[in-house]
Amino acid sequence: MAKIILHSPVGHEAPHAEGLAPLTDPRGSRVAFLFNGHVSVLPFWKNLEQEVMLRCEPESISKVVKPNTFAPASASDIQELSSADLALVGVCA
Repeated sequence: MAKIILHSPVGHEAPHAEGLAPLTDPRGSRVAFLFNGHVSVLPFWKNLEQEVMLRCEPESISKVVKPNTFAPASASDIQELSSADLALVGVCA
């Protein structure tokens, strides 16, 4: 019979690199969104986008919703979003 191994869910904070700069004020910047487009997250991302628009007043927004939730984002999508000052990327994107 196969053994079942249980691991403790209690994690430890990863050490952080010295000299990392905090995020600058995103107001007036270019913001990008990349997410997997799964139906369960559409309301969340819509609300997140509205909050970013309201609070950050970005200069522009780029959004990529992947047509296939299981495939990675295409190189052209990543290239398109790479000009953003701030990118918000969802799990499995």
